[in-house]
Amino acid sequence: MMYLTVPRLTDIVKKQFRYKMNAYTGIFSSLLIMQLIGIFFGVNSYSSYEASESLRITDATSTGDTPVVLTLVWAFITGILVTTLAYRNDAFSFVSNRLSHHLSSFLLVLLASVVGGITAVLAGSIGKFIVYAQNSTITIESPGLLDSPFSFFIGIATSILYTILFAGLGYTIGSFVQRSKLVIPLIVIVLIALPALNLSVGGVFFIEKTIAFFGTETSFLIFLMKVVITVVVLFALSVAVTNKTEVRK
Repeated sequence: MMYLTVPRLTDIVKKQFRYKMNAYTGIFSSLLIMQLIGIFFGVNSYSSYEASESLRITDATSTGDTPVVLTLVWAFITGILVTTLAYRNDAFSFVSNRLSHHLSSFLLVLLASVVGGITAVLAGSIGKFIVYAQNSTITIESPGLLDSPFSFFIGIATSILYTILFAGLGYTIGSFVQRSKLVIPLIVIVLIALPALNLSVGGVFFIEKTIAFFGTETSFLIFLMKVVITVVVLFALSVAVTNKTEVRK
């Protein structure tokens, strides 16, 4: 007597996720490079002025914004790359379907975003330490782990959420591109022509309104809900737009 064993979706997703974790280590290498660049440009800011005839003051500033911005760019590009044909063809290493492929890919992007969000904030702290080591006097204007641990961890959580948001946006755009290459000109129009034409929605520029929707939120819980709902919608769009395509195209 023969029995047919049907693999469970969770088992397939776990196997694909483990495989992708081992196969796509390059995304973490690129993250390291981007953040090293961010640290370099974040601390490479000096200004000098004369306080008196015998006293010259040199200011060395460090900002943690540069590593964060470059991490967001990295997350956006990573989200797109995960949807490329080469990545999708690797799904045939296992018995799979489109849903399991999307779930394992999304988990990979999610993990990478968490790592990227945490290390982005830590990279900014490294930049401040470098400035401190090179100068005898330092003034810290942003909260740190020792003086304000709650604000520091809120900053890390916010960085993670923004990274997930940008990675999810990249993943959705990549899914649309894989569905049809005709989407590429449309994306270019949205990203370039729309800001240039200053199109507005309700009297407020569309891009400014989108940025304000997330960036001006003062409640962390509400911001968390906004990001979670947005990412879920983006993931649902990615699944829906590739519903009629094969895993290997």
